[in-house]
Amino acid sequence: MKITLKPYKNMFLLIIFFIGLGAIFLALKSPSNQANWQTQFKTLPSVKLEGDTIHIKNLRDFRYNKDATIREARYLEQTYQLSEFKNAWYGISHFGKNGLAHVFMSFEFSDGKFLAVSIEARLEEEHINGYSPIKGLFRGYTKTIVLATEQDVIGLRTHIRSEPLYLYKLDVPELYTKPLLLNFLREAEVLNRKPTFYNTLIDNCMTGLLAQSDQFRKLSSWLDMRIILPGNSDQIAYELDYIDTSKPFDKVRTNALVDASTVDISDADFSLKIRM
Repeated sequence: MKITLKPYKNMFLLIIFFIGLGAIFLALKSPSNQANWQTQFKTLPSVKLEGDTIHIKNLRDFRYNKDATIREARYLEQTYQLSEFKNAWYGISHFGKNGLAHVFMSFEFSDGKFLAVSIEARLEEEHINGYSPIKGLFRGYTKTIVLATEQDVIGLRTHIRSEPLYLYKLDVPELYTKPLLLNFLREAEVLNRKPTFYNTLIDNCMTGLLAQSDQFRKLSSWLDMRIILPGNSDQIAYELDYIDTSKPFDKVRTNALVDASTVDISDADFSLKIRM
């Protein structure tokens, strides 16, 4: 009996055609700052650097109800002095199992101020089910850099969503951490004029941080599952001596867990008390 391969060949060509069509569609798709954004993403931060001074307008400082809806949408105008830069902190908030987490940075100044920086997918009102990692692979979201108070970024996750959140002080010279802050601030300002897409794998909350590191210049470094699922990225930081290594890793992680019961979001010393 003679078997013909023509139907299979036609099916293969059809699959290739639709893949090519999809690739063309994605390539032609352009990011935009014009959309019906969810409230927490409607207003972008504005950054101005003048000598030693960082001026930030629209610094997010929201307060939330117990169901995570927004109770009060407020923005601050804040200044920071680069000469007062003190520490950089790395935060990991677990919202799911098997390493599903959101990571962010917070920068501490010796005058008692803290600036939280979070790379996120900018959600529109139509995204009623929240962020989808699959959609994030195919130019489904515009990228945003949230500049906010710790009461907003951390308090939402610890006190409202009850997510386990770990906060690590980076044991890295200021030579690296201060430029990291400046890079985030410059990119936040650029996104006001030139939007770009968020990407689940190559341009997200985790990779946006590691892209600044000399340790991740090789492609093989990015294939670590602890980057793709960043809930365990603190293990990478430990292995690279980016965080305290004077104790076993499990002890370091336990010490980094934020205890939400020790402080109220409205406490003026919120940032200091969650680090005790």
